[in-house]
Amino acid sequence: MLGKTKNVLESLLVYLTSAMLAVMVCLMLWQVFTRYVLSAPALYTEELLRFTMIWMAFLGSAYAFGTRQHLALIFVVDALSGRKRLLLMLINDSVVLLFSVFILFIGGIKAVTSSMTQLSPIMRIPIGDVYMIMPITAVLIFILQLLNMAELIKEYNKNNTKPAEVI
Repeated sequence: MLGKTKNVLESLLVYLTSAMLAVMVCLMLWQVFTRYVLSAPALYTEELLRFTMIWMAFLGSAYAFGTRQHLALIFVVDALSGRKRLLLMLINDSVVLLFSVFILFIGGIKAVTSSMTQLSPIMRIPIGDVYMIMPITAVLIFILQLLNMAELIKEYNKNNTKPAEVI
């Protein structure tokens, strides 16, 4: 059940970030076309590209944390085994949980609420809508890290259970 939930979330993030990348390519092509062929650049494309890239980067980071592909110094973890390795990985995952709660979620909520009255210069959308990706990413990272931790513990218990003694 845990693995399936994690796979669904990760697949959703892959498809969403891929779609955003495709949208960005189309917007960039449209911007080049309107600027050089029509001699009348579409002003909204630059701002929309920037906002899409911000969202894509945040969602991509959630995917990286979920799949454990984020930037990490793994030589210490790789040097350990058994209970020590599990403990270090759980501590590392706990730090990520704390980061997602205090920096991304709480800080993101503060950024969203303080910037809802500020409008983007061209598209006139609230900047808080752009910043909304911070608490969204925090929730995704939190869920994925909890699932990672549960998988670690499950795998550790599976590999370290001793068979019942035969009498």
